Amino acid sequence: MRKPENFHKIDNQTLKIGSQIVMIDVCKEGFFVTQNGGNNHWNNVILFEMDWEKDQYNIKICVLGEGTDGWYLHEKLPIPKSLMRTISSFKEFVVANMVDVTAHVDLTNIEPYMAGETNIDAVEIKHNVQSSSGPITYIVTENTGGIAGEWNCTCPAYQYSKELPQTCKHIKSINT
Repeated sequence: MRKPENFHKIDNQTLKIGSQIVMIDVCKEGFFVTQNGGNNHWNNVILFEMDWEKDQYNIKICVLGEGTDGWYLHEKLPIPKSLMRTISSFKEFVVANMVDVTAHVDLTNIEPYMAGETNIDAVEIKHNVQSSSGPITYIVTENTGGIAGEWNCTCPAYQYSKELPQTCKHIKSINT
C-alpha cells in the first residue's frame, strides 16, 4: 500500500477517547498520539509506526520527551486499507487502537523497560475459503489488526470493493 495522499491532513487532529482529548502528531515514522490537556498528565505517548510498503504498523509506548524510544505493544499488524480512505475513517482506526491501549496501559506511569511484557495479543482468526470458480483458496481474516469487527480477504474482489466497510462474498459467507 502506498502512503495515502492525504495522510498529512491528520496532523494536529484532535480526538476524544473516553474522557481524554488527544492529538495526532504526524512524524517521519508515522504519528504520535498525545494527551491534549486534561486532569491526568500522560508520561507516555503512543507511536504508530506506519510501514506503508509492507502494509503493516506497530504500536509503541514511548516515554514523553524521549522521541521514539519505548516498548512495543503490538508489532506487524496489518493496515486496514478500508480505514485509510478518509480522515474520518482514519480517526476511527486511531480511536479503536487507542481504546485498546488505554484499557491495558497506564499512560501516566513511566514504564520504559516493559518490552515484551504485555498481555495484549492481536487476536486474528483466519479462515480458508474455497473459491466458487476454481481451485483457489482465499484467506479471510477476522479481527484484522486485533480490531474487533474488522475483516480482510485475499481475493481480488475485496481489494477492489467500493463498499464501506470493504467486503466480498467470502467474508459474507462467514460473517452471517
